[in-house]
Amino acid sequence: MIFSDSRYADGNVYRAYNPLKQDYSVTVTRTFPEKEAAYWVHEWQHGDKLDLLAYRYYRNSDEWWRILDFNPQIANPLFIEPGTQLRIPNDNRT
Repeated sequence: MIFSDSRYADGNVYRAYNPLKQDYSVTVTRTFPEKEAAYWVHEWQHGDKLDLLAYRYYRNSDEWWRILDFNPQIANPLFIEPGTQLRIPNDNRT
């Protein structure tokens, strides 16, 4: 189930049937922002966490995914090297 306030609500849902397991798998894809947007630059430091950055910039730790979506070069959000420059979207939603 995808809730209407989920960041996946506007995504494309794909369902695939696996005859060996007689089960379905579901995948949801999203598109990343394409427009030019204002952003802050944050240099990742030891001890940083995406939810803490989201709270610092947006006053809402649940908005961490906005930072991750704006930085698709981050393959694993649990292992970001110190010194990495992150773009923090500033679209005045706060």
